[in-house]
Formats: sequence, structure tokens, C-alpha cells
Amino acid sequence: MKLITNQQVAELINTGDAIDAMRQAFAGIGQGAQQARMRTSAGPVMMSSMGALLPAAGIAGYKLYTTINGKFHFVTVLFSTEDGRPLAAIESDTMTGLRTAAATAVAADHLARQDVATLAVIGTGVQAHSHVPALLAVRKFKEILIAGRSGQQQFAEQVTQQTGIPARAVSIDEAAQAGDVVVTVTRSAIPLFSGDLLQAGAFVAAVGASKGNLRELDDRAIARANALVVEWKPQAQQEAGDLLLCQPGTFAWEQVWELGQIVDGSSTYRRQPDDLVIYKAIGVGLEDIALSGLVYRRACERFGW
Repeated sequence: MKLITNQQVAELINTGDAIDAMRQAFAGIGQGAQQARMRTSAGPVMMSSMGALLPAAGIAGYKLYTTINGKFHFVTVLFSTEDGRPLAAIESDTMTGLRTAAATAVAADHLARQDVATLAVIGTGVQAHSHVPALLAVRKFKEILIAGRSGQQQFAEQVTQQTGIPARAVSIDEAAQAGDVVVTVTRSAIPLFSGDLLQAGAFVAAVGASKGNLRELDDRAIARANALVVEWKPQAQQEAGDLLLCQPGTFAWEQVWELGQIVDGSSTYRRQPDDLVIYKAIGVGLEDIALSGLVYRRACERFGW
């Protein structure tokens, strides 16, 4: 059984690799099985786990992580589906940032308009930083707007320097109103803005909240959506607070699509130019195990395992 560190993960894969892995994983989601997230807590310490079986890739595994004072530490354990032996333990802090943004990029590639001009990122943390290069890999933007409660000016300057695309710090309301693609990656427990601000034709990725009692989008945003897409409906029905906290009648679960259906073409939804499309992400085991499998294969090639 091998140990792969965060530093090695960063050396073995990049944003493009992660996007390709997520695209393949969601295209073949029906061939495997997932374990929804389980949480256990004792005082200020929480431990969570989620996993997936991917026989086509020859792997199965769990991602395990602790949450203490709002800080996370992740480890993924991989097994062979051929003989059951443990293959690797992988530090997964770096990988978690990559896989979340990569899944958003896959959703955006299928659901955002081709003629987008403005990317709006609401949030300034690790996931916000990961989402900028991921979304730039699937769409061209003329400007990037950064909004948040702190650090937005520094983040905007960094984005301009790293991407060459003009970025500026704006208010949350301006970001919501101006974005052709709007990404919310915050820890807010209440809606960040009025859903009436969102423009027709926008693609919105609500990524920050992964508990049933937290939300970034209000009822109005959800009600306006012409299409609602989640990663995996059974887990979304337990954890997607943006949907679970809506008043009855705001939307119907029967009309919510899964990302796998969008990627493999089995959904009947066809985007119209003025459609408001919302992708609600919470993170699912498929993403972690699929990307871990790629990391393990790359490590075997690199280190001759």
C-alpha cells in the first residue's frame, strides 16, 4: 500500500487532468455505485466520509476527513476491485480543491452559453481560487469580477496577474447582476443576494454550501431557474440546503436533472439562450474516487510501482 502526499498530487495532475477525469466519471456514472456522505461528531470535532465503487476503472475507495474549527483535512483510501487489496492512501487537500472546480467546469461546459463575457466569483477562499482556472479552461471571458467579505481586491489583482484577463473587486450584488457565469463559493448560511438580480441566460454554480441547513441562493433564484442540475440526486435531497430550505412549491424534485444525465446526453433538457440554469454542487464520492484513481495511475507510472 502506497502513500501519496499533497505535494505529489500537485506534481502528478493539473486542472485540465481533473476536468477530463470528471467528464469521464459523470459520463459513466451509471456503471458504478456511490456511498453518500456520512458525518459523525463529538464536541467540536466532526469526521465525514463518502465513497464510490468504479469497477470499470478497477478501483473503489473512501474519502475521509475531519473538520475542526472550520478547517478540513482530507485523506482518500483506494482499493482494487479485482482482488480487494488496498492500493494507496492519498492526502487529498490539494485534490479536493481540484475536483470540485473541475466538476463545476464540466457543468459549465455543458450548460453555460458559448458567448459568455463576464465571470463573477463570489467568495475569496481556496475553492474560489481553484474555480477561476477551471472555468477559464472551458470558456473565454473578457472580464472577471470578484466579490466577497474580505480579500477581494487582492484576489482580483492576483487573477489579473495570473490570467491576463482584467479582474476587479465589486459588490456581491454587482457580481450577481453582471455575471454571465456566476459561481458562489462561500460559507454563508443565508442567501447572498436576491435572485431577481441574476440575468436571463446566466449559468449559476452554487458550490459553497454542502449541508442541509446552509444556502447561498434564495427561493427567487431557484424559482426562476429553467433548469436545476445536481451531481447526484439522492445526496442532494439530504444535503443541498439551497434546495431543501425553499418554500414548498418553489421547485419540484422530479424536474431536477443529474449532471451525469447532462454529460451523457440522456436528459431531455436543451438550453435556450435566455434560460437561467443553476447547478447546485455539494461534492460526491464519485468525484473523489475517480480523481484519486487518476492520481494513483500517474504515481504508478512516475515511480514505477
